[in-house]
Amino acid sequence: MKFSTYFILISYLVAGTGLIAVSLTNTLSPVFIGGMACLVTVNLFITIKGKTFYIPKTLWNILAVIIMAASLMDYFLVSRSLIEVSTRFLTILMIAKLFDLKTNRDYALLYILSFFQLLAASASTVNLSFLFVLILYILTGIWALAIFTLKRDWEEKSVLHKEIPNNILSPLFFLATAGLAVFSFIIALSLFFVIPRMAVGFLPQETADTIKVSGFSEKVDFGELGPIKLDPRIVMRVELLGYKTPLPANLYFRGVAFDTYHGTQWLQTIKELSVMQRDRDGIYISPIRYDWEQIAFDERQLLKQVILLEPIETNVLFAASLGTGIAGSFRNVAADNMGSFYLPAPLYSRIEYTAYSVVQPPIKELQQRQGRIKNTALQYLRIPGGHERVVLLAQDITAGKKTMFEKAAAVEGYLKKNYRYTLNPRRGDGKNPIEDFLLYTKEGYCEQYATAFAVLLRAVGIPTRLVTGFLPGEWNSFGNYLIIRQKDAHAWVEAFMPDSGWITFDPTPSAEAAGAMPPSTPFISLYIDSLRWRWNRYIVNYSFSDQLTLARSVEDKTRSLLTNLRWQLMKKNFY
Repeated sequence: MKFSTYFILISYLVAGTGLIAVSLTNTLSPVFIGGMACLVTVNLFITIKGKTFYIPKTLWNILAVIIMAASLMDYFLVSRSLIEVSTRFLTILMIAKLFDLKTNRDYALLYILSFFQLLAASASTVNLSFLFVLILYILTGIWALAIFTLKRDWEEKSVLHKEIPNNILSPLFFLATAGLAVFSFIIALSLFFVIPRMAVGFLPQETADTIKVSGFSEKVDFGELGPIKLDPRIVMRVELLGYKTPLPANLYFRGVAFDTYHGTQWLQTIKELSVMQRDRDGIYISPIRYDWEQIAFDERQLLKQVILLEPIETNVLFAASLGTGIAGSFRNVAADNMGSFYLPAPLYSRIEYTAYSVVQPPIKELQQRQGRIKNTALQYLRIPGGHERVVLLAQDITAGKKTMFEKAAAVEGYLKKNYRYTLNPRRGDGKNPIEDFLLYTKEGYCEQYATAFAVLLRAVGIPTRLVTGFLPGEWNSFGNYLIIRQKDAHAWVEAFMPDSGWITFDPTPSAEAAGAMPPSTPFISLYIDSLRWRWNRYIVNYSFSDQLTLARSVEDKTRSLLTNLRWQLMKKNFY
């Protein structure tokens, strides 16, 4: 292969890598990307055959101005997306330059345009594929610059202007260039972890593929959670710091709570938001305190979770129940009077944050704290009209039970023993959904179980509220984290117990709520997902606090190593 042909091929490979990079931003249509790829391929064959076009400098400048003007019109009148307009502008400009590769200056401009394409992709995508595109760009870019420098120096010093001999491109040359590329990658990676983090980004983008979730607004219609329990899309990944397996018992990831039931709909009617205050460690502290936090204080566990939340259409921040704090790169976080956390608005992008929760003591331990029930809002006891038969059933189930805990346990056991779990419940002859479930069909999923449990407890004077969130999902042993999907959406109940406060109860059959399920996904898929987790955890969301943690770890290990060395020297001199 001639040196000139090799130089053209490596230059077009750099251009192709830039085109692949902008395709990862998901802002350019597949038709546009495909058309640009076809133009690159056609132009490559034309250039190799020596049939290049000549574009005068003046015409080239006019063409660049026209492309710029069209891009500005696109931004202000059509797309209004800076990342979309920028990537399209860079791509069109690069394709135009491919038709005018005459001088070394033209090739240098081509490399610059491809670099800005990579920069645009790095600032607007969190796709793991970008890692492979980055590695390819570093390899091809260094090769191209080495060949470019060799070609330029040869042309400047060659008297006869002959082509560079092919024997220069020896295996040793390729090995040296590859070694330089690997060394550059290592240096760049080291600088990435050392250079201070700044919360500043260019060309920000809101993710288009946003997951629609149900049950996390100010109201939830009865039966709304059923359809999403067949959706396998991942909602979040959760690392429980300090845990591998087994996981904490009765683990639920709490979303929002609802106080009022209207017969076909749960509502938030007494919701009050307050801005959470940060402590000295930068953690937003919840204003809610649970009565049982002081029970067996020495045994109380503080559960720390690192949560990678996918783009979802809600401003709710999930945490293992019951949450006590949130830490993340947020300007402010709010909490309501029922223990839920909120951002000011949905971010429509993947976010990472740390949640802190206290683990609820066992029910038997809480039962020892019997006393008078405290005042609660009437909404927690209100039952809509038309539920007279449900009230009679509740009184029958709890007959002879004296304490609130005994009544709750009786109702919970009754539901688990006499009803069947299914995502496709039949329609019965009941006057309302709960009467239909309890007295006729006797089958349903978590929403029916939880609502029935809440209404039955209210019928015997126990305040309750419905809570929506997620079960632990699937454990990925490759990364030691939980994969929580849409199908893990769940509803349960919090009941107000004397001198113990709000306690979690789950009347849904234990087969569904037993905890993190064993892996059902092929291990290859789990391994690839663990790579995505690490990419997002340690690259995309790598923060200043992560740098501090890494620095402290290095410092501790260095101090330990020096201590061991001193001890070994002292031991050697002593003996």
